[in-house]
Amino acid sequence: MTKKNRTLLLINPMVKTGMGLQTNIETRYQPIGLAIIAALTPSNWKIKILDENFRDFRYYPADLVAFTAFTATAFRAYELAKIYREKGIPTVIGGIHPSLCPEEARQYVDTVVIGEAESIWPKVLEDFEKGQLKREYRGEMTSVIRQPVPRRDLLFPGYYFATIQTSRGCPMNCSFCSVTAFNGNRYRYRPLEDVIEEWKVIPQDYVAIADDNLVGNTPESQKRAIELFKAIESTGLKKKWIGQVALNAADNEEVLRAAARSGCKLLFLGVETENVEQLKYVNKKINMKMGVESYNRVFRKIQKHGIGVIAGFMFGWPTDTPQTIEDRIKFILRCQASTIQISIMTPLPGTALYTQLKEEGRIVHNNPPQDWPMFDASRIVYNPYETDREELERFIYDKIRRIYEPAHLKKKFYMTWLKTRKLSTAYISYMSYNFLKDVLYGHKNDGNIKWVEWMLHMKDSDPNKLNFG
Repeated sequence: MTKKNRTLLLINPMVKTGMGLQTNIETRYQPIGLAIIAALTPSNWKIKILDENFRDFRYYPADLVAFTAFTATAFRAYELAKIYREKGIPTVIGGIHPSLCPEEARQYVDTVVIGEAESIWPKVLEDFEKGQLKREYRGEMTSVIRQPVPRRDLLFPGYYFATIQTSRGCPMNCSFCSVTAFNGNRYRYRPLEDVIEEWKVIPQDYVAIADDNLVGNTPESQKRAIELFKAIESTGLKKKWIGQVALNAADNEEVLRAAARSGCKLLFLGVETENVEQLKYVNKKINMKMGVESYNRVFRKIQKHGIGVIAGFMFGWPTDTPQTIEDRIKFILRCQASTIQISIMTPLPGTALYTQLKEEGRIVHNNPPQDWPMFDASRIVYNPYETDREELERFIYDKIRRIYEPAHLKKKFYMTWLKTRKLSTAYISYMSYNFLKDVLYGHKNDGNIKWVEWMLHMKDSDPNKLNFG
């Protein structure tokens, strides 16, 4: 007997009034989770993805509506779910925030999917078709990730970077991070043949590998990373990619050589701070083990292989003061990373940091879910220990402008070109610096972009002969 054709609407909610990486067109990431859900859905379903990154919401009729949500977008998801629930259309939500706050989510949607969806989504649809949809489903955290190739044909084509994931989980357990709570405390991998099958159908020339630590922290994980990079190289597709690693990724030269040959142009490292006491505060063990004095050495080892470094720094720590902010700015201006990404420390629900600050009565925006849009890593949402919150936030945004001054960006361009010996890497690093500046201040400096595009015509120039003034 043929199953009845039904319509599934998948919604990626977005709050466009604030700041942060998700509000800037060049730094938005594809809602790859929704494309995976689409791939898990049987062929008798008609599927549409409504992506608020690029399309304003308008009502689409559907038999079932499913949302994904981060903390900053959860309230928007609840708003849209209300529209469909009032029309009697069942709603489902999944993703990191609903998985860590399921009791909250159940108040605003009909069904909450907790954890990874691959093992449970077919059961959700089966129960829906029987008219027996449950209030809650829990996905199994499998040792091997059996993820289908996402339905990229349903994603909006305007994303600058395609997104792919090759592993999940992280044993680091930093107190501000929700990865361990959501994906587990050990690395779990997708079979390489599955990753390469997906790699071959990605239409974009630029790819963001969304693993939380692409290289891992053991000899076995480093071996796997080398195998992955060699498999990517063997496709011959010449895509340029970026990924995220820890400081110890530079320990293995073979890893870096293989990454470079496979098309790696930028690696993001969560440096967070140069303040050892702050690293201890959030349990950033790998940085404490290697020591803050190792930062520039790590950057240089990566750059030697033609790969640029994005160093992520956090401001607005509970122990920050104007003096610690000044110290961090001076450290950043001296550091030899290719690009600097700035964010405001944000205690996300479900993390140890959130629990601690909430128990201490320090969370200011404490009216969930209405206040969740404030948790976008662009503002301080709690009272620090030693400084007025609003005063510290103003001080931070005033001082970090020095990191994004045109002269400093140009100096970084030259430095990256000199250290990597690759103009393409210097160009990509410079452009990413401009994008990150736009995230913070909401405007573009077209003069800077025209300047660096002019520099691309100097491919045969020797960076040693250029003026670094």
